[in-house]
Amino acid sequence: MKYKILLASSLAFLAVPALSTAALPRLTSGQNVTTTTKATVTTRRFSVNYPDHWMVTQINSDYVMIYNRPPLDVTTTDETSPYEIKTDITIQPNSLREAILGFGSEPNDIQRIEIVTVNGRPGLRIWQESEGWAFSNSLATYIPVNDQEIASIVSFYERENQAAEETIIQMHNTLRLF
Repeated sequence: MKYKILLASSLAFLAVPALSTAALPRLTSGQNVTTTTKATVTTRRFSVNYPDHWMVTQINSDYVMIYNRPPLDVTTTDETSPYEIKTDITIQPNSLREAILGFGSEPNDIQRIEIVTVNGRPGLRIWQESEGWAFSNSLATYIPVNDQEIASIVSFYERENQAAEETIIQMHNTLRLF
């Protein structure tokens, strides 16, 4: 199955799948990432808001890693918890096409592709399922910075974590590029 997507700035590309991860409690009605934000993590290239029960575990000028904390009533082992969500935010020295083609290797793993606008910038969002990785699902949002750089925010989660997707999308939609 092939996907051909046209974005603003006449970007055309073939999309390829990605990875995924864990779970998170649903926000209550009327809440969103903005109202439950612990903080905004900011680098010299971008910023992103994250929910109050998540934590930044790595940060540098072009890369941030954020994890949610498992609910207190969940016992975890050395394996990935079904309630864990890992999010990587980075600026890559690639075109949008190169970033997407380099991220996954099994086009059949792609579940859905959408053209999106994040803070006024056109981009692409890809949902993927995969086997054999620490996380069974991923949701990736790619935003071109220019012709040779791409911002990506990729969240990995487990398929059992039905509450994850809504929160992940809200967080992805807070990405601001400088």
